Amino acid sequence: MNSELFQNMAPNAKRSFVVTITFAALATIIYLFCVQPSTSELATSKRKLAELQDKQYRTDLDLRRSSTVTKDLDELEAGLKPFREAMLVPLLESYAMRAKSLLDPFALGAGLNDVTYSDEPFRALPLPTPMPRQLHTRAAVKLEATGSYQQAVSFLLRLEKEMPLVSLRQFDITAQQNPRTQSISIVLEWPAKGGLTRK
Repeated sequence: MNSELFQNMAPNAKRSFVVTITFAALATIIYLFCVQPSTSELATSKRKLAELQDKQYRTDLDLRRSSTVTKDLDELEAGLKPFREAMLVPLLESYAMRAKSLLDPFALGAGLNDVTYSDEPFRALPLPTPMPRQLHTRAAVKLEATGSYQQAVSFLLRLEKEMPLVSLRQFDITAQQNPRTQSISIVLEWPAKGGLTRK
Protein backbone atom coordinates (compact mmCIF):
# COMPACT_ATOMS: atom_id res chain seq x y z
CA MET A 1 0.00 0.00 0.00
CA ASN A 2 1.46 3.32 -0.95
CA SER A 3 1.49 6.39 1.27
CA GLU A 4 -0.97 8.47 -0.90
CA LEU A 5 -3.68 5.89 -0.50
CA PHE A 6 -3.11 5.81 3.27
CA GLN A 7 -3.28 9.63 3.51
CA ASN A 8 -6.48 9.77 1.45
CA MET A 9 -8.22 7.32 3.80
CA ALA A 10 -10.83 8.51 6.23
CA PRO A 11 -9.61 8.93 9.83
CA ASN A 12 -11.75 5.98 11.05
CA ALA A 13 -10.38 3.78 8.27
CA LYS A 14 -6.83 4.86 9.14
CA ARG A 15 -7.42 4.02 12.78
CA SER A 16 -8.92 0.64 11.84
CA PHE A 17 -6.04 -0.06 9.49
CA VAL A 18 -3.39 0.76 12.14
CA VAL A 19 -5.23 -1.31 14.78
CA THR A 20 -5.50 -4.25 12.34
CA ILE A 21 -1.79 -4.06 11.44
CA THR A 22 -0.85 -3.76 15.14
CA PHE A 23 -2.99 -6.78 16.09
CA ALA A 24 -1.59 -8.78 13.17
CA ALA A 25 1.96 -7.95 14.22
CA LEU A 26 1.15 -8.74 17.85
CA ALA A 27 -0.50 -12.04 16.85
CA THR A 28 2.56 -12.93 14.76
CA ILE A 29 4.90 -12.13 17.65
CA ILE A 30 2.75 -14.12 20.12
CA TYR A 31 2.64 -17.07 17.71
CA LEU A 32 6.39 -17.01 17.02
CA PHE A 33 7.56 -16.48 20.58
CA CYS A 34 4.81 -18.11 22.68
CA VAL A 35 2.57 -20.52 20.79
CA GLN A 36 5.15 -22.21 18.55
CA PRO A 37 7.68 -22.91 21.36
CA SER A 38 4.83 -24.09 23.59
CA THR A 39 3.64 -26.42 20.82
CA SER A 40 7.13 -27.91 20.39
CA GLU A 41 7.52 -28.19 24.17
CA LEU A 42 4.10 -29.84 24.33
CA ALA A 43 5.16 -32.34 21.65
CA THR A 44 8.41 -33.04 23.57
CA SER A 45 6.45 -33.43 26.82
CA LYS A 46 3.99 -35.79 25.11
CA ARG A 47 6.86 -37.89 23.78
CA LYS A 48 8.55 -38.00 27.21
CA LEU A 49 5.21 -38.86 28.83
CA ALA A 50 4.72 -41.70 26.34
CA GLU A 51 8.24 -43.00 27.13
CA LEU A 52 7.56 -42.81 30.87
CA GLN A 53 4.21 -44.59 30.44
CA ASP A 54 5.97 -47.31 28.45
CA LYS A 55 8.61 -47.66 31.20
CA GLN A 56 5.86 -47.77 33.83
CA TYR A 57 4.03 -50.47 31.86
CA ARG A 58 7.23 -52.55 31.56
CA THR A 59 7.99 -52.04 35.27
CA ASP A 60 4.46 -53.12 36.22
CA LEU A 61 4.82 -56.15 33.95
CA ASP A 62 8.17 -57.03 35.57
CA LEU A 63 6.64 -56.64 39.04
CA ARG A 64 3.78 -58.95 38.08
CA ARG A 65 6.30 -61.45 36.73
CA SER A 66 8.51 -61.16 39.81
CA SER A 67 6.15 -63.31 41.87
CA THR A 68 6.40 -66.01 39.19
CA VAL A 69 10.19 -65.65 39.07
CA THR A 70 10.37 -65.79 42.88
CA LYS A 71 8.23 -68.92 42.87
CA ASP A 72 10.44 -70.51 40.18
CA LEU A 73 13.58 -69.61 42.17
CA ASP A 74 12.10 -71.10 45.34
CA GLU A 75 11.30 -74.33 43.45
CA LEU A 76 14.82 -74.39 42.01
CA GLU A 77 16.34 -73.81 45.46
CA ALA A 78 14.18 -76.61 46.88
CA GLY A 79 15.38 -78.90 44.08
CA LEU A 80 19.04 -78.01 44.74
CA LYS A 81 18.77 -78.36 48.52
CA PRO A 82 19.34 -82.16 48.60
CA PHE A 83 22.45 -81.75 46.43
CA ARG A 84 23.83 -78.96 48.60
CA GLU A 85 23.16 -80.95 51.74
CA ALA A 86 24.80 -84.02 50.20
CA MET A 87 28.02 -82.06 49.68
CA LEU A 88 30.69 -83.32 52.08
CA VAL A 89 32.25 -80.46 54.06
CA PRO A 90 35.39 -81.13 56.12
CA LEU A 91 35.13 -81.19 59.90
CA LEU A 92 38.35 -79.99 61.56
CA GLU A 93 39.97 -80.11 58.11
CA SER A 94 39.15 -83.81 57.72
CA TYR A 95 36.57 -85.36 55.43
CA ALA A 96 36.83 -88.61 57.42
CA MET A 97 35.74 -86.78 60.60
CA ARG A 98 32.67 -85.42 58.80
CA ALA A 99 31.92 -88.84 57.31
CA LYS A 100 32.14 -90.36 60.79
CA SER A 101 29.50 -87.96 62.10
CA LEU A 102 27.22 -88.83 59.16
CA LEU A 103 27.82 -92.59 58.88
CA ASP A 104 28.08 -93.70 62.52
CA PRO A 105 24.28 -93.88 62.97
CA PHE A 106 24.00 -96.10 59.86
CA ALA A 107 26.93 -98.31 60.89
CA LEU A 108 25.65 -98.75 64.46
CA GLY A 109 22.11 -99.32 63.16
CA ALA A 110 23.38 -102.09 60.87
CA GLY A 111 25.33 -103.68 63.74
CA LEU A 112 28.87 -103.05 62.47
CA ASN A 113 31.60 -102.96 65.15
CA ASP A 114 35.06 -101.41 65.53
CA VAL A 115 34.28 -98.79 62.84
CA THR A 116 37.19 -96.54 61.83
CA TYR A 117 37.36 -93.84 59.14
CA SER A 118 40.29 -92.47 57.15
CA ASP A 119 40.75 -90.01 54.30
CA GLU A 120 41.68 -91.41 50.90
CA PRO A 121 43.64 -89.45 48.27
CA PHE A 122 41.58 -87.19 46.06
CA ARG A 123 40.99 -88.23 42.52
CA ALA A 124 42.25 -85.56 40.11
CA LEU A 125 39.40 -84.21 38.01
CA PRO A 126 39.81 -82.29 34.75
CA LEU A 127 39.30 -78.56 35.10
CA PRO A 128 36.35 -77.27 33.07
CA THR A 129 36.59 -74.32 30.71
CA PRO A 130 35.61 -71.65 31.32
CA MET A 131 36.73 -71.96 34.93
CA PRO A 132 33.71 -71.82 37.28
CA ARG A 133 33.77 -69.78 40.47
CA GLN A 134 33.38 -72.91 42.61
CA LEU A 135 35.31 -76.07 41.86
CA HIS A 136 34.03 -79.47 42.98
CA THR A 137 35.64 -82.84 43.42
CA ARG A 138 34.90 -86.30 44.82
CA ALA A 139 36.12 -86.80 48.40
CA ALA A 140 36.92 -90.43 49.20
CA VAL A 141 36.61 -91.84 52.72
CA LYS A 142 37.62 -95.36 53.77
CA LEU A 143 35.50 -97.13 56.39
CA GLU A 144 36.88 -100.25 58.09
CA ALA A 145 34.76 -102.35 60.44
CA THR A 146 33.97 -105.85 61.59
CA GLY A 147 30.63 -107.54 61.13
CA SER A 148 28.73 -110.04 59.02
CA TYR A 149 28.08 -109.86 55.29
CA GLN A 150 24.38 -109.18 56.01
CA GLN A 151 25.28 -106.26 58.29
CA ALA A 152 27.55 -104.75 55.62
CA VAL A 153 24.80 -105.06 52.98
CA SER A 154 22.26 -103.58 55.39
CA PHE A 155 24.60 -100.61 55.96
CA LEU A 156 25.07 -100.06 52.20
CA LEU A 157 21.33 -100.33 51.46
CA ARG A 158 20.49 -97.73 54.12
CA LEU A 159 23.29 -95.50 52.88
CA GLU A 160 21.99 -95.75 49.31
CA LYS A 161 18.50 -94.80 50.45
CA GLU A 162 19.49 -91.91 52.74
CA MET A 163 22.41 -90.46 50.73
CA PRO A 164 21.85 -91.09 47.01
CA LEU A 165 24.82 -88.96 45.89
CA VAL A 166 27.34 -91.06 47.80
CA SER A 167 28.92 -93.65 45.52
CA LEU A 168 30.63 -96.91 46.39
CA ARG A 169 34.17 -97.08 45.00
CA GLN A 170 35.42 -100.21 46.71
CA PHE A 171 33.95 -102.97 48.86
CA ASP A 172 36.12 -105.75 50.35
CA ILE A 173 35.18 -108.45 52.81
CA THR A 174 37.88 -110.70 54.24
CA ALA A 175 36.81 -113.98 55.83
CA GLN A 176 37.69 -114.54 59.49
CA GLN A 177 37.26 -117.65 61.64
CA ASN A 178 33.96 -116.36 63.02
CA PRO A 179 31.47 -115.65 60.16
CA ARG A 180 29.82 -112.95 62.30
CA THR A 181 32.98 -110.89 62.52
CA GLN A 182 34.26 -110.56 58.95
CA SER A 183 36.78 -107.81 58.20
CA ILE A 184 34.97 -105.20 56.08
CA SER A 185 36.56 -102.39 54.07
CA ILE A 186 34.43 -99.87 52.17
CA VAL A 187 35.59 -96.81 50.22
CA LEU A 188 32.88 -94.21 49.61
CA GLU A 189 32.98 -91.08 47.47
CA TRP A 190 31.09 -87.85 48.12
CA PRO A 191 30.72 -84.70 46.05
CA ALA A 192 32.77 -82.02 47.84
CA LYS A 193 33.69 -78.40 47.34
CA GLY A 194 37.25 -77.60 46.32
CA GLY A 195 40.13 -79.82 47.23
CA LEU A 196 41.18 -80.52 43.63
CA THR A 197 44.66 -81.87 43.07
CA ARG A 198 46.28 -80.08 40.15
CA LYS A 199 48.86 -81.56 37.84
